[in-house]
This record gives sequence, structure tokens and C-alpha cells, in this order.
Amino acid sequence: MTSGSPPARSETRRAVGTGWGLALGALAWSALLHRGLGPSPGAGEVPWTRPSGFLLEWLASGSLAVLGEDVRLGVAAAAAPAAALTLAVFLVTRRVAPRLIATCCVVACALFAFYGIQAPFVWSFFGWRWSASMAGFAVVVAAAALAPLLAERWLRLGWPARVLSYAPVFAALVLLERNVTGTDPSLRFSLSPWPAVQIFGLEITASTLAALILGVATGLALLGLAGERAAAVRGGAALAGAGLAGVFPAAPLWLGSTQGLLPFQTGPRLLGATAAAAALTYVFASWNAGGGRRWRRCRVWAVAAALLGIPLVVGQALTRLDYGTTREDRAQRIIDALDLHYARETVYPDELEDLVAAGDLAEVPRPRIGFALASSPEFVYEGFGTSYLLEFSAPRWIQCAYSPPYRDEDGNLEEGESLEEAWSCPSKPPDLW
Repeated sequence: MTSGSPPARSETRRAVGTGWGLALGALAWSALLHRGLGPSPGAGEVPWTRPSGFLLEWLASGSLAVLGEDVRLGVAAAAAPAAALTLAVFLVTRRVAPRLIATCCVVACALFAFYGIQAPFVWSFFGWRWSASMAGFAVVVAAAALAPLLAERWLRLGWPARVLSYAPVFAALVLLERNVTGTDPSLRFSLSPWPAVQIFGLEITASTLAALILGVATGLALLGLAGERAAAVRGGAALAGAGLAGVFPAAPLWLGSTQGLLPFQTGPRLLGATAAAAALTYVFASWNAGGGRRWRRCRVWAVAAALLGIPLVVGQALTRLDYGTTREDRAQRIIDALDLHYARETVYPDELEDLVAAGDLAEVPRPRIGFALASSPEFVYEGFGTSYLLEFSAPRWIQCAYSPPYRDEDGNLEEGESLEEAWSCPSKPPDLW
């Protein structure tokens, strides 16, 4: 027994080292794609941190031209080496860190290939911000996909270590969620006017994965309740668990699409694929889970769903609260004060500060949006005599604007006009498009 221990420990260290080596290989491949597929900033020497586009020249001619013509083939070819290295990482080591890094690289490689081949203008227009957005998206999606593995490792820690390790993650997710806009330069944590990380990474992908993980946890709970009863009961519980696992992520997608909360419409194919993926995940999670293992796995998956889902819900709730408070309360106070000023002066003021000087407002309120760590955003006002424009930065990169009803030459309101119709954005947070 004693003589066999050192070789076993040595083999474990070797496996861990191999896993890290493979993960670093995937990271190197993604860095190569970033430099080779990203659009070059122009003439002159390109820093090693910036894309140079040298791989795009290969895709434009020669035997690799087909990869540049068919974006699906190009993305598949670019992500395949990282995917193979990631599979090898999962096979040789159970360490979470190299698995997470390798998974991030797969997502990043697919994004680099897509935007390098199919939409280079987006990348060249936003520059380094788009590189950061793609990297952030890859980290968010990979961490959400591996949430059960991260939760399992987190549960092994003591409570002080749990709090210290999770608090920054919770804060970062809420921070990103609540700053879902690119129209206000004071919101430093919105990397680009196209909120890829917040909308597509957090509100869609991570939220769907959180629902999937919760569905799997519910299915495992059904298996735990079935216990060691008759085979028919256990089989029914397994089928019910698979059904629940599929419904949990598919239902929110369908509901979000019908309510206009998503930037796309979900069809039967997407909903079916999502439900099938969730059911297969449940089968994998429940495989060889007998006795007390079912409840242990149920606990891990339930904790993973909570750790991932709670900050997403909190961030989205704060974002909607910001929007409602700004549009329905603070902006309305300014609008009411402008109406008082016009009724008295028959003209709108040149500046909002004139309302304070006239006693129509105690102070000019500010929009409530994001954490505004750099500077507090302000309402943008332009007075045009018998009309005006009032704007504020809104969630999902929309600039929300209000103008009063149109008045004729005598200052009378046109028939059919209403204050509600003068808003450029709806009463709920506006959709992406």
C-alpha cells in the first residue's frame, strides 16, 4: 500500500500538468485566431495585442478559400482544434480551472471566426472593445455552462471561503446586467454600444442555462423521491424528470419571445433543440446516480442554478426599476414642470435650470440608470420655443426621447395627439429591435 502511493500521486500530478498544458494550448490557438482573423487597424507595424488579419489572406485564396466563403465551415474549422483540446482536458483532469479556460477558448474561437469572416465591419468599427466583448461573452457562457462543476467545487469550501469567492462574481454579474446600455459614455462597464455580453451572454444564454440547470435539479429531486421503489415508479419519475428538465429552459424562451423581451423570435426548432439538450443533460446528470448520490447531485445542481440565477434576476430587476423610475417618475417631474412654465410664459425654457430658478422644480433630477461609478448621467434637453426634446439613456442601448404634443401657430394642441404617444420608447424597457 505504501509503496504504491507515490506513483499514484505522481500520476495525478502528471494528469493535472497535462490538463493545464492542453488548456494553455487552446488558449494559444484562440490568441492566434484573434490576431489572424481580426481586421488589421491599418498600415504600419501592428502591436502583438492587436489583430493583423494575416489568416484572412489565406482564406481569400488557395485551398482554404472555401472556409472563407462558407461561414459555417469557417467557424467549425476554427473552433475544431480548441474543441479537441478541450475534450482532452476533460478526459485527463477533473480540475475546474483548466476545463473552464479551455471551454472559454472554444466559444471565443467560434466568435473570432464568425466576426472575422462574416462581419468584419463590426470588429473594425468597435476595435478593441469588440475583442473585449467577445472575450467577455466567452467567459460568461463558459462559466454558465460549467456552473455545476463550479458549484461542486464551491461546496467543498468553508463558509468564509464561499462568501469571499462568490461575492466578486455576484457583484460582477449584477454590475454588467445593470449597465446594459452603450449610449451613455459614463457607463464604463458597457464595453460597446452593442451589448453582446449583457443581452446575449447574460440575459439570454446564461439565463437559459440557469433555467436548464434548475430543471435538471428538479428532475433529480423526482428521482430522489422515487427512491428504491418499484421499477415502474422509478421509470415514471425518470421520464417526468426528463420532461421537466426540457420545459424549464424552453418555457422562458417561448414566453420571452411572445412578450417581446428577446431580440429574436423563437420557433419550434429552437425550442425543441433547447428542450432536447436539457433532457440529455438530465440523463447525463442522473446516470449511475443511485441511493444518496441522487440527492447529492440534486443539491449540486440546485446550488449551481441559484448561484447563477440569483444575480441575473437581481441585475435584470434593478435594470427595469431604473428604467421605470426614470421614465415614469423623474422624467415626468420635468415634463410637468415644463408644462407649468409653458402655461405661464407661453414658451418653453432654454435650459432645465431655468425651471429651478422659476420655482417649478426644487432641483433638476437625474436619470436613474446603472451604478454610474464614473459620473452620474443627466437628462439631455433642447428647447425650441413651442416644443422641446427630452432624452435619457435607457437600458439595452436605447436613447429614450420625449417631445410634447405638436402645437399649431396659435399654440393650440393638434387633435389626436397625446402625451403617451410622444415617447420614443414604451413604458417597459425597450426591445433591441
